[in-house]
Amino acid sequence: MDEKMKNNAPQAIESELNYNEDVIAKIVGRTMTTIPGVLTVEGNVIENLADRFRDNDDPTKGVKVDLDDDAQTATLELSATLEYGRNAPKIFDEAVNKVQAEVTRMTDVKLTSFKMTVTDMLTKEEWQAQQDKASQNKSE
Repeated sequence: MDEKMKNNAPQAIESELNYNEDVIAKIVGRTMTTIPGVLTVEGNVIENLADRFRDNDDPTKGVKVDLDDDAQTATLELSATLEYGRNAPKIFDEAVNKVQAEVTRMTDVKLTSFKMTVTDMLTKEEWQAQQDKASQNKSE
């Protein structure tokens, strides 16, 4: 009887779960849309009223991920335009906390570094004027 149980025992399988860097970048990009005061993440435009990406934007743009599958760790670098008058260190702290929480919630990857460069600070009016001008140039 003991021999029969051994034969029916499930066989151990070799398994491995890896992520494409774009997956981590997408989590980062989409999470950044939830942070008040963030207008853009490099090439990504966030609608200031809805705080979400426009349909034609790729949430992975502007986010550089260096992923170590063996260690299940990642480093992040991104550039952002923030709303003028907002507190950049507070926005950065919120970004680090929210991004780290979301990456951890959805994957088993741990962030070891988060670097954000503020490339500009614009009022909502200045930002909207830039978006309107860019839209006009695309349609011409």
